[in-house]
Amino acid sequence: MTESLMRSSMRSSLALSPALVLLAALAASPPLQAQESTTRGFNVGAHISGQSLTPQDGDRSNTGGLGIILGYGFNRNFELFLQFDGGQFDVANAAVEGDWTMVHGDLGVRYHFANSLRTWVPYVQAAFTGRDVSVTNGRVHQDTQSEDITLSGTAITLGGGILFYFNETLAADLQLALSGGRFTDIKVGTVTSNNADLDAQSTRFNVGVSWWP
Repeated sequence: MTESLMRSSMRSSLALSPALVLLAALAASPPLQAQESTTRGFNVGAHISGQSLTPQDGDRSNTGGLGIILGYGFNRNFELFLQFDGGQFDVANAAVEGDWTMVHGDLGVRYHFANSLRTWVPYVQAAFTGRDVSVTNGRVHQDTQSEDITLSGTAITLGGGILFYFNETLAADLQLALSGGRFTDIKVGTVTSNNADLDAQSTRFNVGVSWWP
């Protein structure tokens, strides 16, 4: 009978051994980390914007503005985005003087240095930019007669920024964008010219929020 009890005890011990090994392995495993950030799929953002503008032969002017961004992340690294920013400048000592209201429209690609386990994600971006300007009471080459002037042209924009996540889908967005290009079309009053050649550089520092619904 004693031998029977010993055999039964050994069988019970052998049966319990795999379960004990599994429990020990689970106890030793590190806990799974929750995802802290995402850059995939659709996102929308809004921001306030500190802007500067340096037109050809002119001084740099600074102002504030507003902007929005729409994007789609194909994966955690690459995103296609469309961004609009606007601001108003009082430009003096330039080929075209007056109150400039300028809009940037960017179509670009962004690369995120993404890690879903981090609450911060830096990025770089490049864009083809359309710039459109309306000048109220503008003067061309210091002409004493004031006219409403419209200028348009293209630029190349390079920039970057960093996202700080409040939760997985909502982040503060700090961004710097540098644009260089030319205004090639100009309308003075009722007269339009497609042969303008006015260089202008602009800088935007944007602070806002981005959301991935």
